[in-house]
Amino acid sequence: MPDEFPAAEAVLAELAERIGELAAAGPTGAVLDLFIEVSDARERLRQANLDLRVRVHAQVQQALTQLQDARSVARLAERVPEAVCQLGFDRALFSEIRESVWVPQSCTVLGDPGWAADILRIGRAESPVLDRTVVETEAVRRRRALLVTDAQREARGLACLVEAARLQSYVVAPVVGDGGVLGLVHADRYVQGRQVDEFDREVFGTFAQGLGLAFRRTVLVERLYSLRTEVGRFTMSIADAMDRILSSSHPAAPVVGDPVVPPPGPVPTRSFVESALTPRQLEVLRLMGEGRTNAAIATRLTISEDTAKSHVKQILRKLGAANRAEAVSLFLRTQQGGGTPEPA
Repeated sequence: MPDEFPAAEAVLAELAERIGELAAAGPTGAVLDLFIEVSDARERLRQANLDLRVRVHAQVQQALTQLQDARSVARLAERVPEAVCQLGFDRALFSEIRESVWVPQSCTVLGDPGWAADILRIGRAESPVLDRTVVETEAVRRRRALLVTDAQREARGLACLVEAARLQSYVVAPVVGDGGVLGLVHADRYVQGRQVDEFDREVFGTFAQGLGLAFRRTVLVERLYSLRTEVGRFTMSIADAMDRILSSSHPAAPVVGDPVVPPPGPVPTRSFVESALTPRQLEVLRLMGEGRTNAAIATRLTISEDTAKSHVKQILRKLGAANRAEAVSLFLRTQQGGGTPEPA
């Protein structure tokens, strides 16, 4: 166990000191060999402790990395307990703080999803208030992970939740976002039948700090997606407005539902398809000719799929085409024929 390393180190240190005193009083080969053996054991213990810390902190990094693909705060909150259990805990609870109340949002109990659902239900019904009767208030105030070694005594304000979860010892840490503490995360090792310790608190605190950064990043991602959607709508509105202006001022503008035909007289240097469509619509039509879907066109032109669909509809209307294939065929014929397609 991680917390047993300091105790073992202290025992070995004391033993080495006593052996050293014996060796000083009357050194013998056996005493010196024992002293060397104890010293080696101390060194191996230190190395084992270091290896454990490196391994556990790598697990923290891996757990946080697996949360990076969450595209919404709600989805991230849902996945937090599963990530916590990758650190060696077997029960975890994530709660959102709303003013002075913390409301459980997601829970995981390894091997017992029904129990997790019960804990979540009871926690939401109780909705504990952050006051002086709960240790969580201190965790929020100090913004650091805390170790609760006796839940029955220390978590007085959480009677129902303590009973439902059969809490004994646990760790709790605040999740800090840009606007302050946005949530709490709890964990223990109840299923394993062991108490959490100071090393667990240290690891848990490191995870909670990284989780706060993950929430900040996800908030930004949500805002960017929302902004992209708004920009797409705005761009589509501008395109529609420009099309209406061009349609009303261009003498060769088509009537809705009628196919576009080239004006009488000499063949223009530009095809009539190019004259009828906006530059952006021509880009879309060329991509349609390559067999690309609306989604692929949207990705290629960095626009929303709704905007791509709108462009396709306007192209079909202006060219009087019944479908995409007819529009592409018309475009290709005008390109090959120098500007005027053969009558349909």
